[in-house]
Amino acid sequence: MIKELSYVIAIAEKGNVSKAAESLFISQPSLSRYIKDLENRLGVQLFQRINNRLILTHAGEKYVETAKKITEMYTDLEKDLSGINEELSGRLRVGCAVLRMSYNMPSILKSFITKYPNVDLQLYENYTTKGLEYMLLNGEIDLAIINQRGLPRLSYIPFFEEELLIAVPAAQTLAAKGVPKEGCKYPWIDIRLVHNQPYIGLNGEQSIAIKTREIFSQYRVTPATVLKVKSVESAFRLAEAGLGCAIVPETVVRIPSVPVPPKIFSFGDPITKWNLAIAYREGTVFSNTAVEFINLVKNIHPSLREG
Repeated sequence: MIKELSYVIAIAEKGNVSKAAESLFISQPSLSRYIKDLENRLGVQLFQRINNRLILTHAGEKYVETAKKITEMYTDLEKDLSGINEELSGRLRVGCAVLRMSYNMPSILKSFITKYPNVDLQLYENYTTKGLEYMLLNGEIDLAIINQRGLPRLSYIPFFEEELLIAVPAAQTLAAKGVPKEGCKYPWIDIRLVHNQPYIGLNGEQSIAIKTREIFSQYRVTPATVLKVKSVESAFRLAEAGLGCAIVPETVVRIPSVPVPPKIFSFGDPITKWNLAIAYREGTVFSNTAVEFINLVKNIHPSLREG
């Protein structure tokens, strides 16, 4: 259609079919035939011949005026689409757990926004992996930074392996039970010793709450739950305050906030780890913007690569 509009515009600008056909790189008979067919289809005459020059009729003027607007809009559209490929503009919707937004994402987001200021980056926070998975499956977000669970209809790109640890109040008897173990960054403790010990649990369907229940079931451990809280950070702070031990990801334990922080232990054999991943719907065709975001997350954030 755009090509056909350009035919009429060219004749109006050149004043005759021969010159217009030459500028369009088509034959004169083909262009003449096209104009005749178009006028028959529209039921109006677009050109009249005056002194061997084709002049627009009133209907022709209206046609060319609109045709120019359409071709300009199409040119702008092509530029916008080209910009998505070349300059990385457009929209990218990323979901992230509240914990990850606080600890892992600030540097990633700063790097991406600095490098690609024209991208409309929209962020969605949720307390649970399940909530973010639901948003992915319903097309509400394009990507999610979550702990990998292997849910059907979702695919995952792991980029960060993180250890789960036990934070034990320094005054709790359990704090003296750790032993050195090969391959462990922290002293190792037998998870079965948590049985009947004061413990800070997590409410709801957060991925770490689900993982913790699986761990306790595997090792047949039933801790003495003192409190249940909504966030991993709260569980760690309560362990700092001496109320009980808590299972937390390593990300949380890096910044103690009290003079006598809790003792931190590895556990499990092998030690307990999980993957942080970029999740997306199966069959997703990534935009260039999404590809760049994924590459940035995987490759340019040293603290994530090092775990």
